[in-house]
Amino acid sequence: MNSRHHVAVIGGIVTMLGSMSLLSIFSSWSWFFYASGAVIAVVGTAMIARRLRVPLWGQTLLMMAALTVILTLYFPTGAEFVGFIPTAETFRHFGELLGEAGAAIQQEAVPVPDLDGLLLIVTLGIGGVAIIVDLCAVGLRRPALAGLALLAIYSVPVAVLTTSVSFIQFGLGAAGFLWLLITDSVDRVRRFGRRFTGEGRDIDVWEPSPLAAAGRRLGIVGIVVAVLLPVVTPGLTTGLIDKLRPNGGTNGTGTGAGTGGSGAVDLTAMLTGSLQRDRPYPMVRVTNSDPTPYYLRFGVADQVNENGFTSRVAAGNRALPNDPDRALPRIEGTSLEKGSARIEIVDFDMPLAPIYLEAIDIDGLDPTWGLDRRFDVVASRQSSTVRKSYTVTYSRRVYTADALRRAGTYLNDEQVTLTTVPQVQEITALVKRLTTGKDTQYDKVRALYNYFGPENRFVYNLNVPKGDSGNAIVDFLRGRQGFCVQYAAALAWLVRAAGYPARVAFGFTRGENAINGQVTLTNRNLHAWTEVYFPNLGWVPFDATPSASVPGSVDPGYAPDLVDTTTPGAQDDPDTGPRSTAEASPGPTDPEAGPEDPGAAGGGDNGAPLWVWLTGLGVLLVLVVLAAPAVGRELLRRRRRSRHQQVIALDVATAAGGGGPSDLLSSADPQGIAQARHDAHQAWAELLDTMTDFAIPVDPTETPRATADRLAAVTGTDTDGERAVTKLARTEEFARYARRPLVPDGLDEAVRRARDTFAAQATRWERLSATFMPRSTVLRWRLRWLRASGYTVARTGRWRDRLAARLSPRRLLTGRR
Repeated sequence: MNSRHHVAVIGGIVTMLGSMSLLSIFSSWSWFFYASGAVIAVVGTAMIARRLRVPLWGQTLLMMAALTVILTLYFPTGAEFVGFIPTAETFRHFGELLGEAGAAIQQEAVPVPDLDGLLLIVTLGIGGVAIIVDLCAVGLRRPALAGLALLAIYSVPVAVLTTSVSFIQFGLGAAGFLWLLITDSVDRVRRFGRRFTGEGRDIDVWEPSPLAAAGRRLGIVGIVVAVLLPVVTPGLTTGLIDKLRPNGGTNGTGTGAGTGGSGAVDLTAMLTGSLQRDRPYPMVRVTNSDPTPYYLRFGVADQVNENGFTSRVAAGNRALPNDPDRALPRIEGTSLEKGSARIEIVDFDMPLAPIYLEAIDIDGLDPTWGLDRRFDVVASRQSSTVRKSYTVTYSRRVYTADALRRAGTYLNDEQVTLTTVPQVQEITALVKRLTTGKDTQYDKVRALYNYFGPENRFVYNLNVPKGDSGNAIVDFLRGRQGFCVQYAAALAWLVRAAGYPARVAFGFTRGENAINGQVTLTNRNLHAWTEVYFPNLGWVPFDATPSASVPGSVDPGYAPDLVDTTTPGAQDDPDTGPRSTAEASPGPTDPEAGPEDPGAAGGGDNGAPLWVWLTGLGVLLVLVVLAAPAVGRELLRRRRRSRHQQVIALDVATAAGGGGPSDLLSSADPQGIAQARHDAHQAWAELLDTMTDFAIPVDPTETPRATADRLAAVTGTDTDGERAVTKLARTEEFARYARRPLVPDGLDEAVRRARDTFAAQATRWERLSATFMPRSTVLRWRLRWLRASGYTVARTGRWRDRLAARLSPRRLLTGRR
């Protein structure tokens, strides 16, 4: 094994150790096996390239080509050459997968599923890191630089996860990096010379030195300190001291928004990613005594930024309600319906437990769970809903329009904070236009709610078009395409802009097709809606999403289905009961909506993105570089073909008349003789290069006849091959030593026959090498490079010496010119 091969192998292992932090990102281990194959291909190709003494730039290109091939094998289209050589269709497919990955990154929740686009990104990224690590550790012998690439992998989960990365994953990456540094340092010391202990005892080549042992000890101590110091330091969210405080180190008020604080969940990303799965899968099973329940909810987002609403951390240390006989106060114009639901979690791994509003008793959850009454959310800081089963008893309040119109106006300080949004002139003008002439809070909210009907060309679409306003709400109101998250956030924003408290709730719809009273809620039933606070009544749900696009949606009387609304400000009589949900088209239905309408469906892409073309061009350049030796060899072979018939008509002396060989050139024309000698020399040079390509030794001190005699052993029983070599040697002898050369007829055929003979006697690897990476061409290019480098160094040295002589301090001090 080459003395640096072990460093390459360790570099590949270290790359995979550094990627272990991605375990927190993916829901399975598929990415690990994809990435391992890419790293093995890259490292193996680099080792073979160094074995063949390929220069560093060539090693880089070969590793990139190997990574491209492994990606083609992983994500084929069926249009590849011989199954693994990429084509334009392959790179077009890669572009589509990367586009899907970009959408998944924005919409999927952690841990993400094994989507092809995400696997492509991970394989490409880790394979690229393996290339950088190999170049830094082996090619440039600067292993410390490889730490930057490994840090890039570690930064991905740090940026994505709302919680801290496991210390085990950090320790594996850090230990791998130190292993790489120690291996390179030991290798450098071994190359330096003999090593001794502190007492002067000589150390064997493969025996660990005291210096290496000290380095390992320091590395272990450094890793332990790096892992333990944040754990025991007070003030850090993951500190051991914080965890020993009551209630897990919190004061019960929650922390920050969205991603702030331990236990925060990106509800929007979770819901979006689940809705866009290819097929439905069961998440929750509910057996409910209430025949017409509202939505089963598990989260709330009430913090606002430019991208919409984010959630705060729910306090999981409050007691669960445990009074099934408690009665809610009676309110004029409303009625109460009591229900009891048995909830069984199938596939819903969250620190939030789905419940119904106004829960009065929750039985079956351990004491780590608690009800945060600010959000009406059941949460835990120490547990998850995996495989949980519990019973929720609740009182469902049924509202009427008259009751909502008679709601009070008083808001406390916390409720006032939920009326604020960033001022956007476009939204402010829209709210003012829609609410003009409306007197009560309910009438204004209904006017804003009715705005999202199909008459305003709002359509349901899981693929939300991108906007350029810098504000997600403005983009939705302009583009008028989105799904429940966009509808709920936009309505909540408009309600707040009108001066009323609003938030976004997350949960499941009622579901469909109950069997024996039990309904299975899938990812298709995940939903988001708006909740508006009415004084003296509480939080009242409004669902502006088209009901036909949401399986199991509810149509309350006070906020009827928008499909039946004929004008943006229509005040339907809410007391006539629920409306029927008509079929709503998932696409634009307004025939007047033209291509210029931002609400119309986006047109198809006129071409591949620029980066796809640039990537294809880069791969094409790599393939051109790899094919350059073979192309150069073929061009040289064509230039060496015989040209004597294009120059002069040659005649042949007979044996009787000329007294010499029957194919001796009899013409005395100097031009014809020079051309015949040139053709003979070119044919012989081609034979010697062919020998080099097939790894047959070439001795420049041998005569042509001695070379032919030696090649007789190579040709074996191939008499045609032996005659071809003999002909070339004899023609070269006459061209070198005779006054007149032989007629250069049949030299090209003789060269071809000799090459076929060598190929028949060679191994498969030698034939492939002679075809795609001919040694004669590579050697010739290497010699030219060395000559050019030597010339450049010599010229640079002379100019440097001249410049140093002119700028010498002695010359300046003595005043000499």
